[in-house]
Amino acid sequence: MKRWSKAALLMNSQNGSKRLFARLTIFVLVIMSIWISAAQAASVKKSLRIVLVPERNIFEQQRKYRNLCDYACELLPMDIKFEVLKGYKEVLLAMKEGKADGAFMGSFLATYSIDNYGFIPLVRPVWPSGESHYSSYIFKRSGLPLTRDISTWKGRSFVFVGPHTSAGYFFPLSLLRRNGVKEPGEFFSRIQFAGSHDAAVWMVANEIADIGVAKNTIFKEFIERKPELGKKIEILYNGGHYPDSTLLVKAEMPEEVRETMRTVFLRMGSNPDGQEVLKMFGALKFVKTSSDEYGDVRQVVQESGYDIRNMRLLDNEMESGK
Repeated sequence: MKRWSKAALLMNSQNGSKRLFARLTIFVLVIMSIWISAAQAASVKKSLRIVLVPERNIFEQQRKYRNLCDYACELLPMDIKFEVLKGYKEVLLAMKEGKADGAFMGSFLATYSIDNYGFIPLVRPVWPSGESHYSSYIFKRSGLPLTRDISTWKGRSFVFVGPHTSAGYFFPLSLLRRNGVKEPGEFFSRIQFAGSHDAAVWMVANEIADIGVAKNTIFKEFIERKPELGKKIEILYNGGHYPDSTLLVKAEMPEEVRETMRTVFLRMGSNPDGQEVLKMFGALKFVKTSSDEYGDVRQVVQESGYDIRNMRLLDNEMESGK
């Protein structure tokens, strides 16, 4: 039987204690590392990307939404990034492909997204006039012998905003069809698409087109900024009643996050900071929006000869329901 000296036993005991201490140290360090990583992950805000349709000059639109973004980020458990994209198609594609979590959309694109992709509307702004809807202005260059009699428009040039807007495309299209004009390309000498509402106003005021169309709210903003151009334009028609630019999110967004976002916007006017942000944004408040408020949009699209559920916007096809 092997005998151990007291010194050997003591050394063996010390070595065991060192090994145990080392293991405990490693264990504690691992636990601390996991805890720190979890704490850091919890402290990092999730980022949401909200995209915008180009309704007006892109720099003006970015300025308009910047303060709104900063305010919302302070109150939400996530960062929000607003970004103006190139066009209506790009906004829809970003949402459909999961590259954006939400979007401020005009009434047509909102209706199309609700009916075809199940997007959920949250809120829209109420303007100083008390309105949260907009209409369509059809206008001409002052001095031209054009009246509300659409036959006087024959052979003239017309500028639409784009093929994905209620006020800037479907309202005038439905008006033309109701007055017997089924083929605008044959009726007008030239048709153009401005790309934004303020650009359409500018084109008519600067004699690039004889007749144009735009949202009444953007038209008024433009004329207030450039009153000298307002003298060069006369309004022929004012029609339509469509929900203004609405914040929509994808149906996959957790309901808790969705409702938190909605609440932040709805309560924005309840404190001084929020009231200041609303003032800079140009609105009185935000109101809740639901999918059943888009009946007028569905009607004007149908009157224009289209079935909103059969349009293939991302394929650049707009098939009629006939």
